[in-house]
Parts: sequence; structure tokens; C-alpha cells
Amino acid sequence: MDVRKVALPAGFAPYSSWNSSLSEFDGASTCSMTCENGAIIALEVHSYHRHVKVVDQVRLGVIGLERFCHAWTSTPTARLAVAHGDTLFIYDDKFERRSELQLPFFAKHVAFHGATLVASTSNGAYVYHVCPTTVKCILKHQLYSDVPVGLAAFSRCGAWCGIAAIDGRFGLWNVRTAMQLEFSTTLPSARPTSIAFSGDKYAVVACKDAHVAVFQRDNASSCTWSQLSAFSLKPESVASSAAYMSSTLVAAWKSVPVFFSVVHSSTHMDIIDASTGRRVHHMTFPSHVHLMGLVAVDDNAMLMQDMQGTIFSVTWSFAKAMAGCTRFGSFQDDVAVYDGAFGTLYLERQALRRTPRNGQPSDVLPLPFVPPHGIDPSNREEPNPSSTTSLSVHWMRQDYVVVVYGHAVYRYARNEWAVAVVPTGVHRVASSTGDVGKFECVCVPF
Repeated sequence: MDVRKVALPAGFAPYSSWNSSLSEFDGASTCSMTCENGAIIALEVHSYHRHVKVVDQVRLGVIGLERFCHAWTSTPTARLAVAHGDTLFIYDDKFERRSELQLPFFAKHVAFHGATLVASTSNGAYVYHVCPTTVKCILKHQLYSDVPVGLAAFSRCGAWCGIAAIDGRFGLWNVRTAMQLEFSTTLPSARPTSIAFSGDKYAVVACKDAHVAVFQRDNASSCTWSQLSAFSLKPESVASSAAYMSSTLVAAWKSVPVFFSVVHSSTHMDIIDASTGRRVHHMTFPSHVHLMGLVAVDDNAMLMQDMQGTIFSVTWSFAKAMAGCTRFGSFQDDVAVYDGAFGTLYLERQALRRTPRNGQPSDVLPLPFVPPHGIDPSNREEPNPSSTTSLSVHWMRQDYVVVVYGHAVYRYARNEWAVAVVPTGVHRVASSTGDVGKFECVCVPF
């Protein structure tokens, strides 16, 4: 993980709310931010140096005790929705105002995709159709009537909308069937603060107290959702704090949408595998940092913001490697890299899937490295000593797997990975299975 930071000019302190102060702009390296002084600024992130530059802004005036939030849509054209007090404004990508609407209640949060806009209020979620030609907002539905709603979010394809009420109620609506409710549940924690769709298969909801729930769609053509996992990320150091004032925010990595980041407990960021619920990375920021904004800005970077206005750019080497592919699928899925007495091991992105022969269910072993792509299944047994990316996998015992990858030998046992580095390279490996499984690795001589 690579972290860089930049302090925004004075006067650009973020507007404080339970939701993120940052919002994705045009899907590339630009995002926008709500400011305490009533302005919305567009930020451009340099993809190489991670420099952050203010490129445009619109000022609506100090908000006082009312509400202030915004959201972008990029389809079919870029539009900005801003809820400022009890008024909803629609702007184009040049920050030119196109329409406005008086809201029945202050909007705590707005979500925008295509021609559908959701304003979350203290009296339910109001769903509007935004006319592509006149840019007028037409009320279509009121969901969770008489219930305070905290936020909503759309999937990247725009087919799904997740809406969360303050009391923990959460639902997934099918936008393409006139907002038909397909899934509903009540979270064990109140005050959801962030929703993200990890690809179009997973929906992730985070609550203020760092409780996270992951929901999964059965398949690409299904409308059936179910809860996949739920867990709490709150550190023990703050678990008993009565004055716990942090928020929890989630965002999916664009190049590897099965992974998502969770910013929680003021100073912590975790990367979670949505398919397993396992944490694959953890970062802790200095104690004076109070993170209150999170957004994915390009294929391999996240932007975070603290309450002083400092912007943190976080890049992940694995996401960068995946972004270098022409498409996500160029990392072959379901490649059989071992077939033996205990069963078959399949390479799946950054994991091995074990399929036993004894009829037991398959399980997934997250790999501690970025696997190679373009693997030839017919030539997977013997490492190439001249290559730094050759892969050899061995299932030694029921819960004992060895992976030789380049100059490193990884051993998986008792749910943990251990690694040893062979500086001169691996020339040959030999293994045996059974109760007394043996593994031998012959090094390349100096």
C-alpha cells in the first residue's frame, strides 16, 4: 500500500455529516467534495504523482443547521444533484444550474444514476425521475414512508438501488422494474452510514459503529439477494467508548470489484474480500486523523479525507496489477493448478479454491500475493528457474498446501500462510501426499 497526502487550501474544510464528504465525479480521476462554507469543489487527481488539484467549484452559501449533500451521474450525460437546505438543484458538468425543486423535507443524502434520483429524508426516501431534456424532477415513489432514511446508493450498472433507514432497515430495489423491492432485512446495528456495490454481484452496507454486512446476488441474471456475511471491524480500543463519534464508509476498488475498502473508527482502513468476508489488508493512520470521506477515483486508488481538509491518496499494488490488464477476465478464473488424491485446486483471481474428493464443500484460500495470469494448465508442475512468476501448487495433506511462486515457497496450514524466500531461485520440487506428507525444494546453485 502506498499512501500520500496533500493539504487543501484554507477554506476547504469538509462539510461534516455521517456520510462521505467525497463523491465520485466522472468515473475517472476526478471527484467532488462538499465544503463547510457551502461550496462544492471538483478535485482532479494526477494518476502518476497522485497530486490533487482543485479544478472547479460552485458556491451555494453557508448551510447553518440545515442539510447539505450532493451526488453525480455520468449517464447519459454528466449531471450534479445538490440538496442545499430544503432545495434540490440540478447542475451540468460545467456547474451551470439547470433546474431546482423545493423538497418536502431536508435531504440527508442524495443518490443519482441516469434519470433516477433518490433523496433520503427524515420522512422516507423520495424517488424522482429527472427528465433528460427539461431536467425537471418528477416524483415517482416514496419509500419507507414516515421513517427517517439515512442514505441510498446505486449499483454501477444502475439496475439496483440500496436504501437504508436510520433504524437499521435495509432494502434492495430493482430500478428496471419501477423500483420493485427484491430484498429486505433489518441490520443488527442502527444508523447505516455508507452503501457500496462491489461490482454488480455484492452490496455492502456499513453502520456508524463499524458493523459491516455483505449481501450477494445469486447470479448475473437473478433478482434474488441473500446475506453472505456480517462482522464488526471496531477495534477493542474504542469498543467500550461511550462517546464514539466516528462514521464508517465503504467503497469498492474499480479494477478488483470483489474487494472493498472500509474506513472506520476515525483512523482505520481495512480491505475486505466480499466473497469471503475476510480482511486482506489493514492500515492505521495517526491518532490526530479523523477520516470522514472515502471515494474510489480510478482503477487502483482511493481518496480519503480528514476533518481538517487533508486528502490521503491510497494505492494498492494488487489493484494496480489488475488495472494493467486489458480486462478483468484476462486473469483466468477456475484454472485447475493441482489435481491429486485429496481433490482439485483451482486458481481464482487472488485465491485458491479447494474442492475435496470426499464430497466436502469447497473452501477458498486467499493468496498472500498477486498470482500470475496466462497460466498454461498443461505446464503447471515444474517451476522455471529463470522465471520470477512461475507457479507450482501441491496439496500435501487435508489442511496442508504448498505453493512455489517465483523465488518464494508458501505454506498454508491451520488457516495461516507462512513464507520462505529462496534467493537463488527454485530448480526442482518434489512432494508426497498422505498422513506424513513431504515436500522437497531444490535450489538453483550460485
